Amino acid sequence: MKALLASLFISAAALSVFPGEGAKAADLMSAPIYETAPEIQPVEVGTGWYLRGDVSYDADISSDRLDLEKNASYDLGFGYRFTDYLRGDVTATYSKTDVRFNDAAIAVDDLETWELMANAYVDLGTFVGFTPYVGGGVGGVNVEYDNGDNYKSDWRLGYALMAGVAYDISRNLKLDVGYRYLDVEKQDKSWDDGFGRHEIKAGLRYSLW
Repeated sequence: MKALLASLFISAAALSVFPGEGAKAADLMSAPIYETAPEIQPVEVGTGWYLRGDVSYDADISSDRLDLEKNASYDLGFGYRFTDYLRGDVTATYSKTDVRFNDAAIAVDDLETWELMANAYVDLGTFVGFTPYVGGGVGGVNVEYDNGDNYKSDWRLGYALMAGVAYDISRNLKLDVGYRYLDVEKQDKSWDDGFGRHEIKAGLRYSLW
């Protein structure tokens, strides 16, 4: 008992003489504290943007003055998905077909059209990889008639209505099949009275992630 009391007395005396050493010893014995590094969030570049390309077949062309051969058209475009249900794109479309006027006084062999359209779509939800949609568009249509002797070109207002379905081939790639009606307005000095196209379309949409 006397030995224990003597040991405690000596330890207390040592701490009073060397207080800094005792603090250092306590620091060495305490566990280190590490701060958690902040989590780095990946930055997604281009999220929502997509590219598209389509081929269309003219199922029917309606005009009072024109007799148009059915033909194909080709378009390229880019777009942006604003929400899970709303997206929009801009497309450029080229088409060339044989044409004959019902009025024999005008002899024209070729009709070429260039379209620049702004389109908006509503996606109606995805079901087992299939996403039906409806949409509409408006823009300018350049109409060119040519047979070597007669040539006429003008820009006109055009509008379109669309409906179709897209299928998820992969996370970024969709197959798009649909219907489009394009109405091309008449110009005051144009040879025709305007015309409409009923088109069956198929193409691909690639999302840029």
